[in-house]
Amino acid sequence: MEKERRLIQIRIQRLKEKIPVSKDNLKDLLKNGLFLFILFFSILFLITIKTHLVSGNSMLPTLQNKDRLFVVKNKEPKRYALVTFQPREKQGESYVKRVIGIPGDRIWMDQNTVYLNHQMAATNPTPPNEKNLSGVELPDGTLKVRVTWEVAAKLKGMSTIPSNSFFVLGDNRKNSTDSRELGLIDQDKIEGVVTFRYYPLARLGLIE
Repeated sequence: MEKERRLIQIRIQRLKEKIPVSKDNLKDLLKNGLFLFILFFSILFLITIKTHLVSGNSMLPTLQNKDRLFVVKNKEPKRYALVTFQPREKQGESYVKRVIGIPGDRIWMDQNTVYLNHQMAATNPTPPNEKNLSGVELPDGTLKVRVTWEVAAKLKGMSTIPSNSFFVLGDNRKNSTDSRELGLIDQDKIEGVVTFRYYPLARLGLIE
């Protein structure tokens, strides 16, 4: 009995003793930890972020041709945010534009001219008929945009922008293919919200 008790005490004592870690073992632990850390954030990056190469000058002066961007996937587009999307009519392509109209915004038509206003109630009357110009902001904040007749036919009868739909424009409106030709952009076609320009390095930074 005494012998068994002695053996138990010896085992307990050994468990209490600290086992020294060699420098080689410590280096291996640090390397493995760093590898797992990098692997985790690489997977997280691939899941939540995509890249976009700007093609053309439709977003001047905000973005320039060949700018490279980080885009956050599945982020809810806010008004005036930059988004990338796949136009329904041009499979395989990706555009970057600015969100001007969001679901619930007041929208009405005058022939092929669209009026957008997020501040006016749906009962407000149509503003006076002025010259049809692309992207004119009227004194009350209403945006007046001329669209193609095909888009006008699709928007006819709408009083508000439907849910999961967005009206987008290029910042360089004289040289941009956007909702004036493409119509409203469905949310399931939006790839994400532009957050950061990583190239060229001279213009590196967050995108407002």
